[in-house]
Amino acid sequence: MPDYPDATRYQRIFEQAPEAHLVLSRSGGIVAANHAACDLLGYTEAELTAGVHITDLDLQATQADVEQAHSDPERRLPAHFESRYRRRDGSEFPAEVFINAIRTDGELEVFTTVRDITREHQSEQALRTLETRLGATIRNAPLILFALDSNGRFTLSEGAGLKVLGLEPGEVVGRSAREVYADHPEILAALDRALAGQTFEDEVRIQGNHLRVSWMDLKAQDAGVLGVAWDVTSLRVAEAATGAERDRLLTTLQSINDGVITTDIRGRLTYLNPAAQALLGMDSTQAQGCLVDELLELEDTRTGSNVHRPVEQCLSLGGTVESPERVLHRADGGTRVVRLLASPLQRPGSETQGVVIVLHDHTELWRMTQQLNHQATHDDLTGLCNRREFERRLQEALHTLEEGQTPHTLLYMDLDQFKIINDTCGHQAGDELLRELSEHLGHLIRENDTLARLGGDEFGLLLCHCPPERAEAIAGKILNTVQALRFEWEGRRFDVGVSIGLVPVASPAPTLPEILSQADSACYAAKEEGRNRLYVWKPTDQALRRRRGEMEWVGRIRTALEQQRFTLFGQAVHPLGPTDPGLAHIEVLMRLLDEDGNMVSPGAFIPAAERYHLMPEIDRHIIDHALAVLARHRGTREDASGEPSIAINLSGQSLAQESMLGFITERLQHYAIPAHCIVFEITETAAISHHDRAQSLIRTLRYMGCRFSLDDFGTGLSSFGYLKNLPVDLIKIDGSFVRDIAHNAVDSAMVTAIHRVGHVLGLRTVAECVESEATMEHLRGIGLDFVQGFYLSEPAPLEQLLPPAREI
Repeated sequence: MPDYPDATRYQRIFEQAPEAHLVLSRSGGIVAANHAACDLLGYTEAELTAGVHITDLDLQATQADVEQAHSDPERRLPAHFESRYRRRDGSEFPAEVFINAIRTDGELEVFTTVRDITREHQSEQALRTLETRLGATIRNAPLILFALDSNGRFTLSEGAGLKVLGLEPGEVVGRSAREVYADHPEILAALDRALAGQTFEDEVRIQGNHLRVSWMDLKAQDAGVLGVAWDVTSLRVAEAATGAERDRLLTTLQSINDGVITTDIRGRLTYLNPAAQALLGMDSTQAQGCLVDELLELEDTRTGSNVHRPVEQCLSLGGTVESPERVLHRADGGTRVVRLLASPLQRPGSETQGVVIVLHDHTELWRMTQQLNHQATHDDLTGLCNRREFERRLQEALHTLEEGQTPHTLLYMDLDQFKIINDTCGHQAGDELLRELSEHLGHLIRENDTLARLGGDEFGLLLCHCPPERAEAIAGKILNTVQALRFEWEGRRFDVGVSIGLVPVASPAPTLPEILSQADSACYAAKEEGRNRLYVWKPTDQALRRRRGEMEWVGRIRTALEQQRFTLFGQAVHPLGPTDPGLAHIEVLMRLLDEDGNMVSPGAFIPAAERYHLMPEIDRHIIDHALAVLARHRGTREDASGEPSIAINLSGQSLAQESMLGFITERLQHYAIPAHCIVFEITETAAISHHDRAQSLIRTLRYMGCRFSLDDFGTGLSSFGYLKNLPVDLIKIDGSFVRDIAHNAVDSAMVTAIHRVGHVLGLRTVAECVESEATMEHLRGIGLDFVQGFYLSEPAPLEQLLPPAREI
């Protein structure tokens, strides 16, 4: 060890000391500072000893303090205190200061040690905060913190949990626990165990509250016991409620009709309720631990294909898997139809623990649905497909037909003479015939063909991918089979025939309405050619094209009626000489506005309306419309003189309709139209074809005051023979005899004869189609009463021809 002088040694100790040391003069100036002091205060030694005063560093020291302490340092020092110091950069820190007097070379100086106690202050503050929080926790937490001495007396009793027992903090301190809980032997027993040195937990019940108590021996001799108690009443109530709910759920699962199965995360069965046992045909003991995907042998109800592993799907998707009706094969070989719902078994925020599967037995419902579906798509009487199902299959066949494939063929069949059997023997006989015929026809077709009853005595047959030649051969067999059928009923035998319309269906396929229209037209053509035969539709067949056009008019006519597109025109019937002015009138003519607003003449749509029995609907519309117009133009009149009269055409179909008479009388009353203002025109052919019904309607309406005109007279084969029996007022000679009367002697003779016979019978005569002055003068010479035609006036809107209403 080097031999240094003491002064040098102490100087080095001073400089290298780890704590900050300052040497102050008695006036407070710094005369020396070690390295630690320089680092702590941020000064160099030169800066500190160059005039820095202790009060520049010690923020709580004053010059008076320095003078007082340093004036008599040997008596006043040493001293120890805390203060706040400031570094050269202005930052502050708490400091612990030790000062003492030293003598150097005979001079008294002050030796100062400064220690930064920032960390100690922080630790103390943290400890105080912790103590505050711990105290607040003990006071406010729903706990009871207690301590007992070795004699069982309370030395501590804190915590908000005391309120449950009706106690205040510290209330029982100093009292014996044996005294306080003398009525609770379980607490006294626990106290003895704890005082004996055991550490344990138990549960006690005080004043209806459940308390969980943790007892801890403090180990030190005679130190006693520390305990923590907390209220678990809510927990026990919840457990009881959960237990009750679990019991209810278990009872429900045991009672419901739906099968419920649960699995673990591996898909193995953990629970099987009685309904599920019944559906699977096995008990829970057999199934326990088995893979549920292997127990559920399912197949698609439509395709029969197997449905694989619903549990595995549910676990892999992490969501609910639902399936429609499936056939479930039971362990005993039986089957049921079920709907399956598989959902992950998990609590909110937790991982999947397994799968719950619900099986709803749909067997009876599925059978009923199948039966209803069959009833909805099949005819109850014959068991064949009905019209809706037939059209669906036909539409599907049209949609899937591709170019180059063998075409389909459609047969439309209508029985001949079926109405005779119904009318003669009743509908029961007709039903039996339809059943027998359906059975016979079913043997003539292929398995993939569709035979359907379309309604009444109409059948349809769809031959899929069947060329026309093969289809014609099948149609021939059907004709022979039906013709060979001898239907007997109650000893009577009937022959039956069938008319068949055949339509080839090649790509590009027509639309469903088009092909049905073609088939219907072909079937109708077969009937018109003599019945009990086959008619093959061809695109170039003009007769069928015309019939198709008429069928298209049916829809257009109905739409026009709904949209009020029939409009009324009129053409006046003029007196030719001095005659009854009351018989002058305006004939109501109908026109049709098409979809584009163009006028369509009756000749374009009347044939279709007559063929498809739409004339009564049209006549009713015209009658109602015409009477409404007439009512607006009549107004209120003092007498009947000068009232406008109109003539309305009635078709033969309307004459044959029993309800037409009631309709006309009701409309006349509704619009308050006098009957003498109305003339009804009927054709000779219609009057003869429906002679009895026409006579009844004419006589009734004439009795009310209406007049009747026999239109197109002279075109029938027996006109004069029926004329004397028809109660009419006017004869309207057909225009074919009138147009060339000025140049044709035969026409002149015919008109003259009709006029004379009419006058003999007391009837007025009307000539139509008067188109020239020569014609009118010739008719005047014969003596015709009224004339009508373009020479006199062209048709115009009815509203324009009627005079305006006159008020009283």
